[in-house]
Formats: sequence, structure tokens, C-alpha cells
Amino acid sequence: MRKVKVKIQPIRMKKALEIWDSNETPLAKTAWVKGPKKPRDVLRGREIPPKDVSLDALKEKGLVEVLKLIEIRKAEDVEKIPEDVDAILIGDSEDWFAEDSVLEKLVLLNKPLLIEWDSWGYSIHGRISKLRFHKYSKAKRYFTMDADEVFSLIRALRGYRFTKTIKVLYIGDFPSHSVAVGPQISLEYLNKRFGVEFIKLTLEDYLKEIKEISDEKVENIVKEWKERFIIRDNREKTLHIYAKTYKALKNMLKKHNANAIAIDCAALPEIEYVPCLAYSLLIDEGIPCGCEADLSALFVMAMLMGVSSKSVLMGNLNENATHMDIENNIVVVNHDVLPPSFVCPACKIALRDYHATAKGVTPYAKLIEGLPVTLAGMHWDMDKVWATTGEVVWTEDTTHCRVSIGVKVNNAKRVSKDAFSHHVVMAYGNYIKELRLLAELLEIELILI
Repeated sequence: MRKVKVKIQPIRMKKALEIWDSNETPLAKTAWVKGPKKPRDVLRGREIPPKDVSLDALKEKGLVEVLKLIEIRKAEDVEKIPEDVDAILIGDSEDWFAEDSVLEKLVLLNKPLLIEWDSWGYSIHGRISKLRFHKYSKAKRYFTMDADEVFSLIRALRGYRFTKTIKVLYIGDFPSHSVAVGPQISLEYLNKRFGVEFIKLTLEDYLKEIKEISDEKVENIVKEWKERFIIRDNREKTLHIYAKTYKALKNMLKKHNANAIAIDCAALPEIEYVPCLAYSLLIDEGIPCGCEADLSALFVMAMLMGVSSKSVLMGNLNENATHMDIENNIVVVNHDVLPPSFVCPACKIALRDYHATAKGVTPYAKLIEGLPVTLAGMHWDMDKVWATTGEVVWTEDTTHCRVSIGVKVNNAKRVSKDAFSHHVVMAYGNYIKELRLLAELLEIELILI
């Protein structure tokens, strides 16, 4: 996975103690500022946390990048804050008495405003703030009260950065030939709404890139795949084609400085060039890949890849489900892309043909069972996301599509009725808290099923 660090900008405004340390407030100056320290505050400061979540500790873990502190004393100082920061860190109690003009300008940046926490993750004074007035209701203000909340917040901010910095190679027609989008959705709209960039290419561009790669240039890839995978359905005879597909997509990503892909594969003129295996490998390299040019699914992939720092997969919901699956609260995620990191440790991936056509290639293997997963999908209007949690209970080779994953959920009938996306995205782990925060940051609705 590509490493994403959350870029935090600390700022310093006037502390409450600075304001009270004046002759206008003699009692506060004498007793609160100059008086003896609170004994239990001193004790709190000496307590050693079970998990250190101080900024220095988060920097050491490679989770955050902390920029040089900026002094904010007047509204004009807010302009010193770089545009590309992910969040602004306000010092402890510094937004109690800050000038309204300063706070108003901070809120207008539309950046997450974090209130300083200690090594335990406690923002003791976070609940007291001018930014809780109704006039600042649009402020994205967050404070934490334990280490887990800090980690959830950092993961959500990582998802925020990951999602807003994807640059998508969109290959084929828009909208795609198999996935609907809302009538107002366009690549230009998505760029304006989420800041995501698109490079629009044709299927002819994709096929040309593949055909320009010689057999010699993929010899090492073919050799590695023969050692790494079980080859079935006579795929060894055409393995060089699929290696060229993988290399072509990597070349195109590099050429266009892109980090995500969506291909309208339903319109491919030749089955041999399906990108299923290439997608599987690229996702494990940190590249969100949208099957059927489903941008709703691609966005959710980016969201979950960002918060989890893990690979995800996407697929149809219940296309290979039986009635008894749903009666037993099992939903089925079904597609032809399988990132190797999803595969059980003792299992080997088999390369098989695409939908039993004797052409193309798709991977299959058993998944890790018994672990929690998050399932999520985005509406065609791209204004809301649904999510639920479950557990992988089985995997089957169902030919069309190749990989079917049985996921035990609380209420399969409700998921089947209320999951409003075309495709569903699955990640190992429970990321509901992070998705709740991330949806807020992206200003979309989250619906828990």
C-alpha cells in the first residue's frame, strides 16, 4: 500500500491564561495564573499512557507529518496556513477567547480543526470553545478523549487525504456501459465536488499501449507468475498477454502521474484484455481500481483504502447468492478481482479463464475466514454511502464471476434491500467509526445498515 501521512498544521492563538494574566482580571491573575498548580492536574501530567498518542509518537509511527507552528494573532495571519494541509491543530484552550474575525476565517478554510490532545489522547478542555456557538456551525471541529479516538481520527483524516488526492485514469466512455450514475454526475462535477482529477483516455489508447509491449519486456513477469500462481485452463499459453496488460497499466499510470484506474471493460472488443489480474495486483500496490468504470465504487475503495491502509475489493452483491444464504444472514460479494493480500496464508492463487470463455484471466483462491469485514457502497448520485460489518464465512469458485465470498451479517435481508450501490466494497476490519468521520469530512451522508 502507498504510505499516506496526514499533514497537520499546528497554530498558536492566545491562551486563556495569557488573557487572564493582566491587571483587568486581578483575581484570575493572582489565583489562577500565578497561584499554585492544581495537584491533580500535576498528577495527570505524570501518568504514563498505555498507548502514547502524542504528536511526537504519531510522527515516529509514520502516521502524521507535523508542519512548523504558525502564530495566529490576527485574521490576516490565517492566510499563512498552506492550502494542502489536511487538518489544523489548535492549542489547548486557545479557541476560548480568540478573536471572532480569526475564528471566522479559520472556519472559512473548510479544513478539519483539531483541538490539542495529550499523550493519553485526552483533550481535557475540548468541550469548551467558541467554535461550538451556532454561528460556527459549519466548523469541522474535533476533539478526542482517548487513544482509540485519536487513531480513528487520524485514520479518517488519512482516508480524507487519500480520497481527495486520487488522480484517475478513466479509460472508455462515460458513463460506462454497465453502471448507471446520477444525471448530474460528470467528471467535471466530481473534480469540483471532491477535488479528484481525471485523465480521460479511450479503450483504443489502452489496447495500443498493450500491443506496443514486446514479449521480451514481460519475460520476468511471466516467469514470476508461473512460480507464484497455479496456472489452469491453458492460461500458460497466453500468460504474456496478461503480463503486458499489467505492465501497460503501470506504464500509463506513470506516464500520466495517476494513482487510480477505472476501465469501461464491458466495451472491450477482446476478452483477452480484461484487466482482472492486473487490477488484483495493482490494488495491493495501493492503486484503487474500479471495475466496469464504476466511479461510485472507486470512491468507496479510496475511502476504505485510506482509512485502513489495506487493500480492498469490490464486487456485485448477491449475484451468486442462494435463498438459503440470505435466510441464514449471509450476503455474497462476487467478482473477478482478488488482491493477493486477501488470500488465506496457506492458500495459493489459481489463474483461470474469464467466465469460462477460454480467454482472459481471473485469479481465484480461498479468503481468510473468521475475520471482521466492513462492507460499503456509494449511491449513484454520489452524495451518500451505506455501510455495515460482517464476517467472511466461505469462498467459492463460481466461474461467472469467478470469486464468490459469503459474508455473515446481522440482517442479510435488510442489506439486500437497503444497499443502494451497484457494487459493494469490502475491507478486512471494522471501520465504521472512521467512515462516520470521513463522511462528515467529505460532506456526504453515511447510512448504517
